[in-house]
Amino acid sequence: MSRISFTDPDTGALSWFDPQAARDAISEGRNWTGENWIGAVSGLQTSRAVLYLTKGGRWIENQDATSEFNGADVYRFLTDDQAHAWLVKAADARRDNEEAEDALKRHFPDTPDEEGPNLGGRPMVGPKVETRLDPDTLAKVDERAA
Repeated sequence: MSRISFTDPDTGALSWFDPQAARDAISEGRNWTGENWIGAVSGLQTSRAVLYLTKGGRWIENQDATSEFNGADVYRFLTDDQAHAWLVKAADARRDNEEAEDALKRHFPDTPDEEGPNLGGRPMVGPKVETRLDPDTLAKVDERAA
């Protein structure tokens, strides 16, 4: 067993897990900036982030920046929503994204092909009506509405 102990930066709690016993370990993909390949999730150049799904079903992210500007080696727990967003971002990378894409399909099979803001707004239910009210009438309308 190669247990890794860490203090979760979000909660301050001492935690540990065995990465060799993890159900899954997914490396982030990389994107080309025009000068360097950088991690799609971490933004690191020489190191990469890894997302683990522990034996107990918890998500743990590791960003190891020790070889980049002598940075930190940080582990933290992620929620299911955060892990989903992590995998979507990693799978969208231009290089080395197959691992993240496969993990996204395995762990979050109901992910839609696309998602974004509804730019159309609320569906129209009738004609638009605009009006101007004097301050006293507006106050009465607000009072009645309350």
